[in-house]
Amino acid sequence: MIYKNSYFRKELRQAYMENKISTNRKMGFALFLGLFSFAIYFVFQTLQESVLSDVVPEIMQPSFFSTIYLYLHIAVLFNLGYYVYYYDVLFFTEIRKNSWYLLIQMGYHPVTMFFLKLFALIYSVFLIYTLGFAVTVILTFLLKYNFIAAYLPTLYIVGMVDLLLITILCMTFSLFSKTVIYGRYWTFLTAVMVFMVKKVSGQYDIISNRVSMQNITTLFNLELSLYWQIVMAITFISCLICLFQSRNLAKYYNFPPDATILPEEVVLVEIDSRTGLRKLIKSKVKEGWRARIIDTVTTAFLIVFICAALAFNLFIILINASTPGQVVSIRGVIPFVFSSSTMEPEIMMNDLAYFQKIDDQYPIEEGQIILFEENNVLYVERVINKTERQLYVDIDNYPPLSQIGVMKKTVPRQAVHGLYSGRSRWLGALILFANTIVGRLLFLLVPAVLLFYQGHIYRYIKRSKKVK
Repeated sequence: MIYKNSYFRKELRQAYMENKISTNRKMGFALFLGLFSFAIYFVFQTLQESVLSDVVPEIMQPSFFSTIYLYLHIAVLFNLGYYVYYYDVLFFTEIRKNSWYLLIQMGYHPVTMFFLKLFALIYSVFLIYTLGFAVTVILTFLLKYNFIAAYLPTLYIVGMVDLLLITILCMTFSLFSKTVIYGRYWTFLTAVMVFMVKKVSGQYDIISNRVSMQNITTLFNLELSLYWQIVMAITFISCLICLFQSRNLAKYYNFPPDATILPEEVVLVEIDSRTGLRKLIKSKVKEGWRARIIDTVTTAFLIVFICAALAFNLFIILINASTPGQVVSIRGVIPFVFSSSTMEPEIMMNDLAYFQKIDDQYPIEEGQIILFEENNVLYVERVINKTERQLYVDIDNYPPLSQIGVMKKTVPRQAVHGLYSGRSRWLGALILFANTIVGRLLFLLVPAVLLFYQGHIYRYIKRSKKVK
């Protein structure tokens, strides 16, 4: 039985990792978040010269801002995953399991119970987020970056408010989700909704600007974004909904949706008090079909991931196999990772460039970019002039302090391997990542482990479900 003087303590224990959670484990989880964010930051630093520096410069800079900004998003993702996994413990699923029914009949106040449950979860989120934030800041000091304290409070508030908003929305949706699986879907949708609100309201443009975030009043500037007003409105409405809906649900005994307590061939009927007519409520439902669907989807996902990772590794091997005199082509296209800035902005550094494989008779026009071989080295340059059997080429972008024209070359027509047809900046960044240690582990070691041990993993998951 749950007594009044221990209800908050019980909720506090359940707020993070089952009933036996301790403060030490919460601190360990926060330390892991900080270390993991720091590790991810280092992975991104290996991709400096890629499309990521143009698309998300806020996480690629050598600064406290980048490490903390990255931590904010990782903290949201980890808490989201935790909410999904422990959904039936953290939120209001217990009301539908009639955990509140007897308490209400015994005189417990539903409003007090709601706020105690909410505060217990918020307290745990606050503790872990704050400690993880501090760990990230301390670790960044080791990199000896220029410390600017002005944007630390602003970033802290941004991340904390995101977590609080996701938490209160998840609690609200849990009151209307009749099953745990639907509630978990809503948890994912909640994070998507928060992201969309931040994007549409212009909040992301503000928090990704390192200069703007040094002034905390920028967050609440109505001329820049209405995000905080939207957050306050959503929070207030969600709290009201939780108060009334939790009280209404707890008044009545809720019949389990799976009807597992009924014998076979037994149905429930409702008798109308006025007419005396009987109405079928629910019959014994077939069990296990949701589990089979989830198992099938999980297995299919593992197969797709393994096949995609292995195919990508094969693709990288083919690209790396390109050597002078033996250029690898895939259906007439030569993939080539361009590791230079000499052709910017047409081809950026570490882009995956595509070249159409051509023969000696293919016409080449001035202004086109070609892939050619000279002294057993592959080059990419632009044609600036030509004769019948020779091409004159030069690069587009000379490094600072370099003499213009020093890279001009005369290329025999038969030395040309391909004609530039396009590029993929994202594939180039992915290949660059795959050549790092973390990338090798993700794309090669992890698929290999899953491939050979997926049967053992699947049986372990099934045993875990049976134990629960």
